[in-house]
Amino acid sequence: MRKFFLSIEQFLGGFLEQKVGILSWLLGFSGIIALRVFIEFFLASKALPIELIIIEYVHNFLFFAITLIFIWLIVSFFLGINPQKLSKLFFWILWGILLPPLLDMLKTGGEVFWSFYIIGGPKFLTVQYLTFLSDLPSGIVYFGTKILFVSTVIFFGLLVFSQTRNWLKTICSTLLVYLALFAMGAAPSLISFGYYFFDKTKKLSEIQPHQVVQLFASSTSIFGLRFENLEYSFPYNVQLLLFPLFLLSLTWLFFVLDRRKFLAVLKNSRPPQLIYHTGLFLVGLGLGGWIYRENFTLSLFSVFAALDLIFCVLLAWAASVVPNDLADMQVDDISNPERPLQIGAVSKEEYQALGLVLFFLSLFGALLISVKFVALLFMYQFLGFVYSAWPYRLKRFLFIASFVSAVASLTIFFIGFTLVSGDQNIQGLSWRIIFLLLFCYTFSLPIKDFKDIAGDAKCGIKTVPVVFGEEKGRLIVASGIFASFVLSVFLLREYQLFWWAILFGSSAFFIMLNKKIHPRRVFWWILAVVSIYGLILVKVAFGLRLS
Repeated sequence: MRKFFLSIEQFLGGFLEQKVGILSWLLGFSGIIALRVFIEFFLASKALPIELIIIEYVHNFLFFAITLIFIWLIVSFFLGINPQKLSKLFFWILWGILLPPLLDMLKTGGEVFWSFYIIGGPKFLTVQYLTFLSDLPSGIVYFGTKILFVSTVIFFGLLVFSQTRNWLKTICSTLLVYLALFAMGAAPSLISFGYYFFDKTKKLSEIQPHQVVQLFASSTSIFGLRFENLEYSFPYNVQLLLFPLFLLSLTWLFFVLDRRKFLAVLKNSRPPQLIYHTGLFLVGLGLGGWIYRENFTLSLFSVFAALDLIFCVLLAWAASVVPNDLADMQVDDISNPERPLQIGAVSKEEYQALGLVLFFLSLFGALLISVKFVALLFMYQFLGFVYSAWPYRLKRFLFIASFVSAVASLTIFFIGFTLVSGDQNIQGLSWRIIFLLLFCYTFSLPIKDFKDIAGDAKCGIKTVPVVFGEEKGRLIVASGIFASFVLSVFLLREYQLFWWAILFGSSAFFIMLNKKIHPRRVFWWILAVVSIYGLILVKVAFGLRLS
């Protein structure tokens, strides 16, 4: 027995301490999932429409990614090593994802068992957990999946014991790996327990399998989106709830891998921009709900669809920061010396890889809802690229830079609006509103340039404060903001807002001129003024129409 464990230790030693880069991981994992979908739906089943293949790909990707990250964190914790040292081992383990459909095909002669989850009430799940899935109907968990399930638990138990020779750690890690696998296998059931606990329409002890299926397999609309395929509504709705869990687990893995890099990147996220982008989306969503009131129905899945898109928008913003920081190295050396590249927290190569991963995650998250959001976010990313990076680097040119940023901001607004409008896209959106927003964004976004005057001036970037000086630049931007308030009255044809627009526009004007307010804090003051005015605008413009 000792020789057996020694041979395992020697074999695994060849995989430990060797790292696999983040881009290799992303490409390898994406390719393995693509191969699994190919096996399941091209070799073993009839061809499906492309939209259903996309659903299966996204669903498989999320399920296996979350499961893998959970197990990765558990094993690295009990081994007492950084997860990076296990990256090559787990990279090779990815091939195990292909085993279930292949084993199913061997057993059945070419067919794959349908179903991904253990579905039932609390009592049923408790029995299955305690009996190691011993009493499942043949159609609930596939033959191949059960073999992979057991093999995974045994493999990682042997791994921990061979590296630690500690029975307590081995038993605890094995139980947690089993728990992680079981929890992911029972995810829809567990989610339904939480839903019905707060919904109060059913007692947890009375939940039956068909009620779990009904919750996820319903064809209810998600705001303006319609999904009529009942068979695939189940994975479609499940993946809406899995995406935030995937991002949370991935964030935790990043933190554990390298806390210094994680904190440096997090600090560099620019909270004002995160709030700004979230606000753009929510304003679009709210306006869409006003125009298409028949589509604005809240449900578990519509709320998570909106939440998922907010995450995608923030990921897109974070991805756009990377080419900007790489191109602005000289500017940031002067104006923003606390950024990740300046303090040496990450290398250029690592930062580029991170940007590509954020770009992928943004589009991937949009894909699980609708292809149209992929197109809109891709356009946003492209505008961010031409704004920041060579050979375009449009941020060098006065007013053109602000206009490009304004169009990018409008794209985020369109995403929120389109989620509610559905197939109508932006057809119901008045040109007056589009022009107002474009004007506001163009003349307000230069606020962010005042903190970078020294760096931009040295590198020849012609922003408003660089060309006109800080004092005149503040006056120009303040005037543009004031004009935006007044313009809203006439473009929206809500003349009762006139004095409110004068009051809040003047407040924003003088805030912008006040040199005692540091350029990095001006945004927060302007945001407060705009938010209060926005609430009054909603009450006046929409509240009166409701009455």
